[in-house]
Amino acid sequence: MASAIKGRGVPVHTVRDLGAAVRQARTEQNMTQADLAAKVGVSRNWIMRLEKGHPRLETQLVLDAMAAAGVALTTVEDSLDEPTDSAWNEVFADLAVRPRDASTVHPAAGDEQPSDGR
Repeated sequence: MASAIKGRGVPVHTVRDLGAAVRQARTEQNMTQADLAAKVGVSRNWIMRLEKGHPRLETQLVLDAMAAAGVALTTVEDSLDEPTDSAWNEVFADLAVRPRDASTVHPAAGDEQPSDGR
């Protein structure tokens, strides 16, 4: 997701980024935290937590604050085409099977062998 502030795309990857986007939009409009809080119906302290990127704020209130500050969320897609094999390989590269040390491999249930070599 990315946020669009007054026609500019600002990437938002974390809650902290989202808070910074709200702060930027608010200050560009010469709006104080108290002004924004009054528009949203929350305390100034709540706006401060939002702008600092507090991870546990009510989602609807976050969306309300974004709207009051003039921040809109849009999704960004690199391509509308079907992903290529190389794109899938890149996405799943971290899940590639890596060789394991045989001493760390545990047998599946029912496949256990007696420890005395039988």
